[in-house]
Amino acid sequence: MPPRLRLRPILGHGQSLLTSQAQARQQLIARRRASTATAAAEPTEPAVVVEEPEPLQPRSSAQIRADLADTLNALQQQAGVLLNISRLQLAIRSLQQPAGQESVRVAILGLTGTPSTPTVSGGKSAKELLRLILADPLQDEQPWEAQLASHDPKKPLIVRVRGQTEGSSAAATTQSTRTARGALRLDKDDGLAEIEISSPVLNGNQLEFLVMESSLTVPTPPASAASNILEGTTETFEETVLVPTVEIPTSPDGLRFTPVTTPVHQALVVADGLLGVAAVANLPLSAYPAEMKSAVNLRLPVAEAPTSSHLPITMFDVATSDEAIGLFRESVANAKAYEQLWMQGGVSNITRWLRDGALHRADGTTKPPVRQLVASVLRNALASIQSAEAKLVAASTTTQSGIPVARAFASLNTGLADWAESAHAELQTQLDLAFSGRRWRKLGWWKLFWRADDVTMLSSGLVTQRFLPQAEQDVVFLAGRIDEAVRLAGLRTAEGGSNTTKIGMYPIPVVAVEPSEGAADAVALLSSASGPRTKWPTHIAFTRRYLLDETVPALQALAQKLILQTVGTSSLTTALAVLTYMSSSGAYEAGAVAAVGLVWSLGRMQKKWEAAREFWEGEVREEGRKAVRAVETSVAVALDEARDAAVSGGQDGADRRQQLRDLRQARALVEQAKADLAQLN
Repeated sequence: MPPRLRLRPILGHGQSLLTSQAQARQQLIARRRASTATAAAEPTEPAVVVEEPEPLQPRSSAQIRADLADTLNALQQQAGVLLNISRLQLAIRSLQQPAGQESVRVAILGLTGTPSTPTVSGGKSAKELLRLILADPLQDEQPWEAQLASHDPKKPLIVRVRGQTEGSSAAATTQSTRTARGALRLDKDDGLAEIEISSPVLNGNQLEFLVMESSLTVPTPPASAASNILEGTTETFEETVLVPTVEIPTSPDGLRFTPVTTPVHQALVVADGLLGVAAVANLPLSAYPAEMKSAVNLRLPVAEAPTSSHLPITMFDVATSDEAIGLFRESVANAKAYEQLWMQGGVSNITRWLRDGALHRADGTTKPPVRQLVASVLRNALASIQSAEAKLVAASTTTQSGIPVARAFASLNTGLADWAESAHAELQTQLDLAFSGRRWRKLGWWKLFWRADDVTMLSSGLVTQRFLPQAEQDVVFLAGRIDEAVRLAGLRTAEGGSNTTKIGMYPIPVVAVEPSEGAADAVALLSSASGPRTKWPTHIAFTRRYLLDETVPALQALAQKLILQTVGTSSLTTALAVLTYMSSSGAYEAGAVAAVGLVWSLGRMQKKWEAAREFWEGEVREEGRKAVRAVETSVAVALDEARDAAVSGGQDGADRRQQLRDLRQARALVEQAKADLAQLN
């Protein structure tokens, strides 16, 4: 059993403090209720029953998936006007499907004219590429291939890949059988053509394609960067590509259309010729390598044909790939020529990219396109919420300083997130280096005899040099940025005297105590956090001092105690061995007694010291994590207080405060969804 070098939890003004306070109050209320119930049942023998909180059970993968879908539903109700509802609903529907068997939608967009290259036309190449991807060279040409080739590329088309075993009804089974034999179903009841086919390469993966022409344009930001912050929700290029708009005719003459958004998981942008290469190169598709891919129909010499699948633009040749399929259908003897021409055509790289995303997962893990969709929705939702918060801050100020204040507060949210990420990374890397370094190895158990007095020096140096030094400096800089935003908003002009001086200030760390019989006193202690405040969070320095003052002396004392125990036990067994030898026993018996005592004492010393070192390493890591979380919470609370004070100015301050609370609730839902997504298999 390792020695208990227990550290008291370090809390700050924020979530950790409120959580501990709520737990203490709940235990106090539980005790009072239990005491009242017992007194009512047995008035002559009053007793107090303490209800222990039930331990939290780990959630299963299905429960995490359901919780994530529920959180996204709540986010839609809380901040639907700030989100892309089409993508959010697609993400919810994907999470409601069985894990690893979700339907994946892929848009094959034939790039038409752009402002820089108006003569580009990729609609025909898009449908030809889809035909080559789905074609089966082991069978003769299927009827759907001719239908797809003759389809007007200007009209959107849905292609569903269904195998013979897919479908839950008899009609679906019959349809799949007909499809496998080459039959075609074209449904125009809803104004949108639809084909169900069977492909031996992509069958069984619930894959759907949307083939259409599109003129993709990169959304241009407003004239000034400051006004971009105040736009609230703006369409990004990612949403432009992954949420194509389909125009469905609503009149018999075909002159009136209804635009319908069709969100997809992935998009394949197809262009044609050298002008298509220039058009695709102007689009920021490389920023989304998992969600978007570009392909250009361009015939190159064999020596110059690109063979790498990680190039920013994938080259393919419709004529070469079509020739390869035709040769193999003529005779199996042309297999070698087919393989060479097929690899030269470049379609295999695109097929591999589709299979990597849509392939069913037998282990029940979520498909990567679904995970990427949820992450993208949450990322865009957080950006929209931050923009809306900045807009509220700017609207509360009627002077010309409104836009700079909004820009300052908008950048602070990102700054806090970046600091938390870098602080956690620093904590892990620095402590890994420290506990695997030469100085820490000097405190091995067998070196303890001559290193016992160096425990304090070595462990203190480790904590001083490796315990979040850069994070402490960065949080001071971040606190200075918050103070700048507070002063820019006019919330603090002079030091001292006013309640507004607490805006942008940070409460000192609080040491929480475990509630015992005096639970009411514990709650009162936790509620006394409204004391003096500092100009920056001091949780890291406070935790470092706590480690140096409390745990390092305990580790030093344990080392000296183990040395004394080992020496004392060895001495006693040696004396016993001498007495054994003097009592007419042999030298072997006396030596055995001394050896057993020495080995037993050294083994006990090794076991206890290594357990203590491991326990201390874990405590240092845990206290560092708690310090980072406390600083993050403290800065977030200070930032929220400053934003609340900035929003309260001017007219309609109450309405803006309520809107800010709603945005804060939406941001909490986004953070909860991110946590669930990180745990999702």
